[in-house]
Amino acid sequence: MISKNNIVDQSEYNEDWISSAWGDSGNEDLLSKRLLNPRPRVARAIELSSLKKNIYLLDIACGRGEVPAIVCQQGGYAVGLDYAESSIKFAQRVKKIHDDGTQGAIELARADATKLPFLDESFDRVTMLDIIEHLYPAQLEKMFCEVRRILKPTGYAVIHTLPNRWVYDFTYPLIHKIFNGIPPDPRGSFEKKIHINEQDLPKLFNTIRKSGLHQRIWLEQHIPSQARWNSGNDIYKDNRDKVYPMLSRWPGRIMEVLSETPLKFLICNDIYGVLWKSDVAPSLPKLPMAFTERLICHFISPKQ
Repeated sequence: MISKNNIVDQSEYNEDWISSAWGDSGNEDLLSKRLLNPRPRVARAIELSSLKKNIYLLDIACGRGEVPAIVCQQGGYAVGLDYAESSIKFAQRVKKIHDDGTQGAIELARADATKLPFLDESFDRVTMLDIIEHLYPAQLEKMFCEVRRILKPTGYAVIHTLPNRWVYDFTYPLIHKIFNGIPPDPRGSFEKKIHINEQDLPKLFNTIRKSGLHQRIWLEQHIPSQARWNSGNDIYKDNRDKVYPMLSRWPGRIMEVLSETPLKFLICNDIYGVLWKSDVAPSLPKLPMAFTERLICHFISPKQ
């Protein structure tokens, strides 16, 4: 049983958090009729979701409602779920703009990710983007079990979480000793408050395995592309304002090259995964082979 004391209070995810997490201009874009231009991290998750018309997708921790809006634009049916009142209110504004009845449809639900209010085998896709690090271990295990329950046998889930804890624990302190301009810990005080379960690959692999889901998880590098995408459009009032200008130029290109080597474990900050319930894998998008990630997970993760 999950204690109420082991839950991040939903009031932490307020209007100020929405503004700081995505930036004011990014939020303005989402609340306009302009074609959506998602951040590289989100665009990658959408690509992995293989959206098509009439697909049923559940976006857990929908935040401001960006993923449901994209699904709707592509003719799918999306349910955006979040437990924070401010997130649902913002997503309702997004729904009014993007769900005009001409393509797909958006529904919103305020609910707990560990107790999904849906029937068994209801969804073709489930997305869990940037929620994993916000849940305590017991909550995370329950969410994965719930996702297994509500996924169709032919469906699958897409996950994304950051940071890769090894980057923050080992790489940033080392780089700080060489370049004083790089902070030894990029986390802000608020991030430390709400990121109560940051992951590394073996840790995440083991949690997913306990839920009975099959998986492929791997590392990618999106910080430089995120910096180029932002291009100074937003001021976040945190360490991104220090790092993005530098990584949008040649240091970011070097980081991307190094991220294709085994150094990825200490450089790549984005963890992606695709999860499914059937012993026979459903029709999946093209996934990275991720040999090194798989070896690390099997050798380091504790056995059940």
